[in-house]
Amino acid sequence: MSTILNVDDTEAQRYATSRILRYAGFDVVEADTGQKALKCLLERPDLVILDVNLPDMSGFEVCRQIRLDELSARVPVLHLSATLVSTQAKVAGLEGGADAYLVQPVEPEELLATVRALLRVRKSEETLWQSEQQYRLFFEANPLACWIFDGATGSILAVNEAAVQMYGYSRPEFMSMTVGDISRNGAGNRVPMEGSMSSVHQALRVQKHRTKSGSLLDVEVLWSPLQIAGKKARLAIVQDITEKREREQAQREEEVRRLLLHRVLQAQEEERRRVARELHDEAGQLMTSLLVGLRSIDDAKRLTQVKQHAKRLRKITSDTITELSRMARGLHSGILEDLGLEEALRKVVDDYAAAHKVEVKFDFGKPDFAIQENSFQLGVFRIVQEALTNIARHSRAKGVTIKFAWNKAELILSIADDGQGFEIADVTRHPSRHIGIEVMRQRATMLGGTLEIDSRLERGTRILVKVPLREYKRIQA
Repeated sequence: MSTILNVDDTEAQRYATSRILRYAGFDVVEADTGQKALKCLLERPDLVILDVNLPDMSGFEVCRQIRLDELSARVPVLHLSATLVSTQAKVAGLEGGADAYLVQPVEPEELLATVRALLRVRKSEETLWQSEQQYRLFFEANPLACWIFDGATGSILAVNEAAVQMYGYSRPEFMSMTVGDISRNGAGNRVPMEGSMSSVHQALRVQKHRTKSGSLLDVEVLWSPLQIAGKKARLAIVQDITEKREREQAQREEEVRRLLLHRVLQAQEEERRRVARELHDEAGQLMTSLLVGLRSIDDAKRLTQVKQHAKRLRKITSDTITELSRMARGLHSGILEDLGLEEALRKVVDDYAAAHKVEVKFDFGKPDFAIQENSFQLGVFRIVQEALTNIARHSRAKGVTIKFAWNKAELILSIADDGQGFEIADVTRHPSRHIGIEVMRQRATMLGGTLEIDSRLERGTRILVKVPLREYKRIQA
């Protein structure tokens, strides 16, 4: 039930008005002077019916003081007068803060309709005010940095304490800035304008923001549309994820190191098993044949038989030496020392093409200097080897193109296939599935270079390696 403060110095008129209001179901508090009316405001009435002519002060002045008090500023005021009935008086009352102005005599139905209309407005405004207060409390007390900015210009309109602490700017400094001043590339004020302002919110975006001290922060930003004084604005809720991303990066690097170590150890074990198998199957059999041949010499009765056995033993010894040399080359990249980088790669490419029935286009280019640094040759050689191994295992490619471009400052190596490809994001999410890529990346890094990958599902993969070239001796024409 609503309470109405009825202020009128004429007792009969005050009684008549109060009787109508009580009959309609309202609680009524009465006052016959302006001062009493102001004291009755402590009872928090829902509406004030205020006579204009009062013995101690005008109703206009009472209304003005009602509006100045924060506790009563939102209470509706209805002026009711039997003497000041001119248009000028009504305008003065409404411009002085009143919500409505009625003149006596007024029909009870009109009075009650006006009162109920003002109470409905007051209820709506109170609900909105409480909602705004809750929003302000959420905004200011939020532990995450928040700021509101103009949807058209990007100008910052408000910030909370968490934003002040996070970025280091004072509130006045924030008010003189735009969203673009905080973004590292200065384009941040355009980012949140994308899309419809009617959307409830936009997904989290990861950005780089600059603090007052000049340091950069990795942040996640959630944008939400607002309406402030009829203008389109946006609320930004910002979370600093710098430490989180650093931890994730360290975890990824540690996982890659662990996988690389596992791969190295696994490769060593596989190589040991291969060497043991070949020693047993090839060299072991040859040595056994030598032993049998030596025994045959002991059992020979004639010189001709000894010569025949010696001849066969020389053949077995030669085969043994050849086999051991082949095994030694498998354990060490001596092919580079024997043939040089270009011919060694051609041999690897030819062997790969023959073994996997894949067409390989190989273009070594024409470097105008002699490559003599072993670490450079070995690094490039291993990158190509690893790339071909990955293509054979995963891509199902029918064609591969390997191209060297020798510039004065760097080598640009491109290895492309027409296979099934993969999602680049999967490399970060599941590094264990793409350890070969990390092996190549590590090789390129050791040479002071970089490795980039472009891959799309069903559209193949392209690896681009850039390695700086040192001052090699130029080949004389």
